Amino acid sequence: MSRWFLLLEKTPFPAAVNMARDEFLFHWCVSHEAGILRLYAWDKPSFSIGASQKSARAVDLDVLSQEHHPLVRRITGGKTVLHDDEVTYAVVSSEAVFHRDHDLLQSYRLIAQILVDAFRRLDIPAQLSTARHPTLARSDHPCFSFPTPNEIEIQGRKIVGSAQKRNQRALLQHGSIPFSMNYELYARGTRMRPERIQDSMITLHEIQPRLRRETLNMALIDAFQAFMQVTFKEFDIEAEDSRMLQVLVDKYSGDDWNLSL
Repeated sequence: MSRWFLLLEKTPFPAAVNMARDEFLFHWCVSHEAGILRLYAWDKPSFSIGASQKSARAVDLDVLSQEHHPLVRRITGGKTVLHDDEVTYAVVSSEAVFHRDHDLLQSYRLIAQILVDAFRRLDIPAQLSTARHPTLARSDHPCFSFPTPNEIEIQGRKIVGSAQKRNQRALLQHGSIPFSMNYELYARGTRMRPERIQDSMITLHEIQPRLRRETLNMALIDAFQAFMQVTFKEFDIEAEDSRMLQVLVDKYSGDDWNLSL
């Protein structure tokens, strides 16, 4: 029988804490056959980069330092994201439906289809992208500067940026769903022209200016529960191993990890 939990974060967290909590849930699912949907926000504009990106090429470290914007390296792949006015989702699972029964690309597409369902519950005309840009995918261009297959777009422009990590026991997929975007900051931090990013992405408030965070959260929860045919139980992360969680926060707070490449 499926065991699915919901971790709906009521308070925005610093970048290091957000990534620590996602990794903690990944390790938890490695040792527990279960799934978790986490929905969260960031306490200040922060940049995240993929696990294999070279930090000095992915972002302008001088700009981030001078303007006091945190940088954090994810354990997932993908490109640079500016996290600001957004809902971030994380799906963590060791269950067959997302992990054993599907490889990385299949599970990525499956989760994308559930996200599309959540948008359509809000009358947002989202669809899966079929675009292929192999050259850009190998570049240091930021995440939202080009669409990739099975990601989600509206009116031909990218609306969700997602990345995944998996091992033989579990997967973690998380992604950014922006209500608005500070294009100037995103461009400064990634050495891009703001209009280049703006031409390729769209934000929720461009579609529905009055959409509230709580409304999007409920649509995401309903879409995942409908797909899984379960009712989520609340996940109490604070009752878990606080020492391990602090070790992970320290990891994501330090240059040893964030600037390791």
